[in-house]
Amino acid sequence: MHRALLLAAIALLAPVAAPAQEPLLTVSSPQKTLLLSADDLGRLPRTEVVATDPHEKASHRYSGVAVSDLLAGVGAPLGDKLRGPALQMAVLVHSVDGYAVLFALPEFDPSFSDRTIIVADRIDGAPIAGKSGPLRIIAPGDKHAARWTRMVKSIEVVQPAGPAAPRTR
Repeated sequence: MHRALLLAAIALLAPVAAPAQEPLLTVSSPQKTLLLSADDLGRLPRTEVVATDPHEKASHRYSGVAVSDLLAGVGAPLGDKLRGPALQMAVLVHSVDGYAVLFALPEFDPSFSDRTIIVADRIDGAPIAGKSGPLRIIAPGDKHAARWTRMVKSIEVVQPAGPAAPRTR
């Protein structure tokens, strides 16, 4: 039921010809693109995680939207659909400054991982500001801070180019 409500909420946020606010985040897949303003993100279900920032070595409470919810909103194959060739798909996160990181799509699926990766807009109850914000990827459990992307501008589902790996079963 939660997934149905989430998809209905995201459907209401579908791209329009002239958004009322400047898009803060673009989420895309080969099937669909969403342009989300700060207000749009604020209307989506919120997730909080307490995690230790690998940069600061300090624990914080981060609040934002689960990336898996955003990926579901653009038709990424999750749940029962995440098998076969879909297991080769990846998620690219791009920052305003040109920095980009890659995740394997299964990292966002609860049937593959116990952690929840979020795109956060709040830290310890306050908006993420300065060179870390306004949006930041929080990847609890990453020992190295490289994928805790700051100044996030887009999240893109991609299929790596080239032939699929041969089946060994």
